[in-house]
Amino acid sequence: MKTNTYQNINVGVDTGKFQLDIYIRLLGIYFTVSNYEKGIKEAVNTIKQHQPERIIIEATGRLEMPFIMARANAESIGSETLID
Repeated sequence: MKTNTYQNINVGVDTGKFQLDIYIRLLGIYFTVSNYEKGIKEAVNTIKQHQPERIIIEATGRLEMPFIMARANAESIGSETLID
């Protein structure tokens, strides 16, 4: 008997004062970006390419807010648009 198992792509974001550590589960992609505008844009664009089911981010004294806002803005722009 052959069964297909469907697993969702999930992203985990570990928030630090100066950097974001990002892991895209199921694809085994791990990368680090700065927790500043340029790094956040890079992270959002990379994540968006993989169309994750969900993004889980560590809440760390509001240090996560710039990433959350950038991701929300990218989502409202549309699924095919990358932010610049």
